[in-house]
Amino acid sequence: MKKKLIIFDCDGVLVDSEYIASRIFSEALLSYGYTISTEESIKRFTGVNEHDARQMILNEASINIPENYWALEQPKLHKAYETELTSLMLPVLEMLDILELPRCVASNSSRSHVANCLKLSQQSTYFAERAIFTSQQVKKPKPAPDLFLFAASEMGFKPEECIVVEDSATGAQAAVAAGMDVLVFLGGSHASHEWYRSHIAHYGKPIVSSCQELLEAIFQALNSNID
Repeated sequence: MKKKLIIFDCDGVLVDSEYIASRIFSEALLSYGYTISTEESIKRFTGVNEHDARQMILNEASINIPENYWALEQPKLHKAYETELTSLMLPVLEMLDILELPRCVASNSSRSHVANCLKLSQQSTYFAERAIFTSQQVKKPKPAPDLFLFAASEMGFKPEECIVVEDSATGAQAAVAAGMDVLVFLGGSHASHEWYRSHIAHYGKPIVSSCQELLEAIFQALNSNID
């Protein structure tokens, strides 16, 4: 088995956070006069960074919400996470740890957000501090390939030596642009909608819905690269 770097997205992959965040997000937007349901928020903004989301709303509805709007919602989000956030990847991470396979996180979210999610979901021990990468470290966030390429370089791997686990079209697009293998994980509560699955199926990448299926897909990718 040839070793590859497994790169995990955070929200919707490592933790089941997207539905919670989308609910808080839609409530925040309502307070600024922009009405959107939780499901529609998932549909339109999953994988989109906060700055791009703000610009989309400004262009569409001419509503100029504060630049720090998402920072203002963090206390409410963290409180919800404390009681609602769950892990999606523990069985996978346990197996990768046993096999001593290299791994890292590459997320469009802030470092503090990722660290908090890993802590609350009891997954911090599976990622070294140097193995957590966020969009603040690169010029362009996903869907640009910058973050994945930066993470791979810092971890000492070439793009073709990486397997990215993503849940969003934005993330899948970034991984494809980076020249990396992509496995689409749709085990989060936000990914249960048929329209969500149909949208990401457009990329033609393997889709899995459970930890067991993901492990099998990872092993298949690793074994296919035996010299």
